[in-house]
Amino acid sequence: MYAAPDQAERGHGRLLRPAGLLLFAGAVLAVILAVAWQYGWHGGFAFGQSTAQARARLQSATVLLGSGQYRAAEGQLAPLLGDPRSRLYRAALLTRWHIELTEAFAHAAGTAPHRRAMRRLQPLLGQLIEAGRWPAAQWRSLAREAFAIGAYALSAKAWLAAARRDPASARQDQERAARAWAADGRSARGGRLLLALAARSHDPVRQSAFFLHGMGWLEGGAGAIAALAAGRATLAHLPGLWRDRAIVLFMARLALAAGQPQRASRWLSAALERRPVASRR
Repeated sequence: MYAAPDQAERGHGRLLRPAGLLLFAGAVLAVILAVAWQYGWHGGFAFGQSTAQARARLQSATVLLGSGQYRAAEGQLAPLLGDPRSRLYRAALLTRWHIELTEAFAHAAGTAPHRRAMRRLQPLLGQLIEAGRWPAAQWRSLAREAFAIGAYALSAKAWLAAARRDPASARQDQERAARAWAADGRSARGGRLLLALAARSHDPVRQSAFFLHGMGWLEGGAGAIAALAAGRATLAHLPGLWRDRAIVLFMARLALAAGQPQRASRWLSAALERRPVASRR
């Protein structure tokens, strides 16, 4: 059957129209992708902020912080803090912490704004410490800041994290962690950490200092009986310290306080006669 020319042309147009639309849509999509790539999109399909925009927000928050515009600075960070998958999420967490910390110390101590600001600090700091994976220098910075606001337990955790991250400076970091535990009212925990440092040290002077300091904290926090047991266990690994009269006298006094006068008598006799302790039982 023969079709009229105008009917054939209309049918042919209906066949071409979908193909033309596809070509047009492809061209538009290519332009959109090119623009998106230019502004920071690199293959992900999460329609969040581009990296360039996120960096701009971080920079803007830092500038606003410097001028004392704390709420405006936090407003710049809000979109970044809402996306934990962002590569700049951790940087945004740190920036928010610095905003809150700066604001807290900008208020006079004892005032209502200062108290409100201080109450916001510990949860933020806890979130940073739980996030983990900070460089050793950042852990130390967080530890000092935690100590400054009275978050002593968090300070100790940060110092210990720094020690794990940087074994070359572990002794100093662990010593600071022990001080933080003691400041937190957990002197026994700090004392045990110092005894562990004494046991690992190869310097007799440092061994003695760590031992005596740690034993003092342990006795104050856990009592004479617990301290005596911990001290004897440490000295079993450091028998050379029994030649230190200060340590022998300390252990004898501790034995008396623990209700063990016979042991104290043996140790005191050895110290007074300037002879090595023959029995460490």
